[in-house]
Amino acid sequence: MNDFISPAQTIIRAEDLPYWTSPPVQFAYESTAALALGRYVWNDAPSALTPVRPLIENALYFVRTVSLTADVEEADFTANLRVTPGYPGHMIRLYSYLLGDPQGTVLFREPFHFNKFYDAYDFRKWFRPRRQDDEVYCAFRGTLAQGPGLIGKSSITLKAVLYAQEVIDNEFVKQFMSRTYPDLGGRK
Repeated sequence: MNDFISPAQTIIRAEDLPYWTSPPVQFAYESTAALALGRYVWNDAPSALTPVRPLIENALYFVRTVSLTADVEEADFTANLRVTPGYPGHMIRLYSYLLGDPQGTVLFREPFHFNKFYDAYDFRKWFRPRRQDDEVYCAFRGTLAQGPGLIGKSSITLKAVLYAQEVIDNEFVKQFMSRTYPDLGGRK
């Protein structure tokens, strides 16, 4: 799939992006859960991605792929996923927020669900910061049990990377926004 589909179902082909004025950007997030009562539980408060850098106000960010890994073997990760109360299914969820105000705004309507490691999983989402002080924040939610392969691990670190294009071509942004829902990320 080479298309980005907007909330208004406008399709933007990846090859139509103005790459000369769209530098690649990586947003990295990591979180460590300590072993407690035989489980590793992620219930993070949202925190900034690395590198912490302000987003360009009114630019478009096309997130192309997402990757997830941890400092354990993938087989141990998948074998020890547990249902987290309030979150159905055996998986880790990555929630994304666009913060520039105290409440924050959910960046993508649905969290990304991980039930295994991913390397450059096709994600195809986009967002547009509305304020100069907006930053991308993330949070993990989920539980791993301490199975046999994790004996001796006092903590586990999850890492997620969002790979994006930062579109700063004003004419492209104007054309894109004239064909789509003008209010992104749930801001009303």
